[in-house]
Amino acid sequence: MSLKNSPVAMPSKRITFKKGANGTIYVYYTVRAYRNSHGKPTSDEVSIGKKDGATGNLIPNNRYFEIFHPHPQPASQSQLQPQPQPQAAHQVRCVNHPDPDDVAQTTHHAELQAPVPQKIQSCGNSAVLLEMAKQIGLLATLEQCFPSKWDRILACAFYILCEGNVMMYIEDWFDETKISFTNRMNDVACSRLFASITDEERSTFFSEWIRRRREKEYIAYDVSSISTYSNNIDIAEWGYNRDGDNLPQMNLGMYYGMTSHIPVYYNLYSGSIPDKVYLEFMMTSAKDLGINDVCFVIDRAFVTENNFLCMQKSGFSFITAMPGQRVNFTKLIDENKKNVRKSANRIGKYEIYGLQQPIELYGINLQAHIYYDSEKQVRDEKALYAHIERLQEELNKMSGSKRATQKYKDYFVIDEKTPDAFTFALDTCKIDEKLEQTGFFVLLSNNANLSSTEVLRIYRERDVIEKNFDQFKNRLDFKRMRTHWNKTTDGKMFVGFIALILRSYMQRLMQNNNETKHMTFEKILIELKKIKSVILSDMNETITPMTKIQKTIIAALGMRQENIANA
Repeated sequence: MSLKNSPVAMPSKRITFKKGANGTIYVYYTVRAYRNSHGKPTSDEVSIGKKDGATGNLIPNNRYFEIFHPHPQPASQSQLQPQPQPQAAHQVRCVNHPDPDDVAQTTHHAELQAPVPQKIQSCGNSAVLLEMAKQIGLLATLEQCFPSKWDRILACAFYILCEGNVMMYIEDWFDETKISFTNRMNDVACSRLFASITDEERSTFFSEWIRRRREKEYIAYDVSSISTYSNNIDIAEWGYNRDGDNLPQMNLGMYYGMTSHIPVYYNLYSGSIPDKVYLEFMMTSAKDLGINDVCFVIDRAFVTENNFLCMQKSGFSFITAMPGQRVNFTKLIDENKKNVRKSANRIGKYEIYGLQQPIELYGINLQAHIYYDSEKQVRDEKALYAHIERLQEELNKMSGSKRATQKYKDYFVIDEKTPDAFTFALDTCKIDEKLEQTGFFVLLSNNANLSSTEVLRIYRERDVIEKNFDQFKNRLDFKRMRTHWNKTTDGKMFVGFIALILRSYMQRLMQNNNETKHMTFEKILIELKKIKSVILSDMNETITPMTKIQKTIIAALGMRQENIANA
């Protein structure tokens, strides 16, 4: 009899039944539950077989064995023994003991009977993540700063990295996954853990984590927003929402290592506070936590007098872009545009031109690096005319019934005949002036030792923090918080930060390897999840044979196959 046609015990959790046209009842298993872009609960389901009408058990298909059981055992029609299920992984298997008088008759048969699987759990992801935590010193840092709960924090971080931040199904994940360093948890235990993480413990962790950083590297700083449905979180307020959510939000400011590709520090603050205002506090916090001898790479949105003076006073080097609307920008371009495009200033690696000029801004001596990019010039020119055409359409629709504002006067000559009527024409002189600036951009730095080539390389690498935010919000599912109280929100955000550290480090290792750099992170998790730990009836443990791709991933992460078995 084929094993795949043999009935098995029906899973007790995460299943739904759907009736087919011929009366067959199909069984579906929920592999992921989440909220969609509109905030509505939804899930991903896969078919795992059909319901046996006579016994109520499951007639499994191939997908069932991929999820639950790599080595299925057949069930007899007279008495079905439940197959190992995720929800029953920690239950003690009961056995009927034979009558002593029958022992002698069955001894020979028992000696010949091969051990059979008693418990089967996925072990690849948990073993790899534990090794990653050891490699970067994260495990040691957590053990030092959270001696009584480091294990639960790490387990929750593993779950968030692998499954997302909906903690409802963490019990099932514990059943399916081999976690040797802590006990099984449910969503209530997770909430209690999050609420127990104090501000003092987090500060101690950040200080120790920063101290353990081995690389002297440039630090990128940026801000993103996290939306919430709760009205009980103090710092959740209405403000500029980068994701377009019509919800209150918290702002998340984060420091990110541009060489290590590892998050360094974060802080949550009120959603109504402008980003450029909060940078000064983040700079002060960085100094207090021991972030020294670094060059901060920041977006042009943070260019203010207070921020420049604060960085200069703190002794930090910085690199940022000069906003194109500043008078200084126009003046710099006009004075240097004839000198920039010369062969001596060509930066071959990027196929652009760069020229360095000292300037003074806010009373601070800075270096302005002026660049010309021919490809950017084409894009800028198209964008300029597209913008002018949009403004012209708006003026035509106004039909002289409204007064034209300044944004139109930058491109058009406005003839206001009466307070309520006007005519307009293109201001070709002003448009020509703007055309002369297309293709140029300016980067500012207070470090005179950096060349235009080095400044450009460093600034272009700051996109790692944008990818970092994308990972945190979309891959780890922190675009919206699903907590409702201050303490649980702070604690869950911290555990999410731990998950982000592990993901970022692991992603860096995979991308630096020629054999794995083409794989997505999700593909890596799927392949590692297929590695199973099998506990046999003789209480010995074995690891299922690894495929070539699994061995490649393990090697790229600097691990040996023995690390999986010993985790």
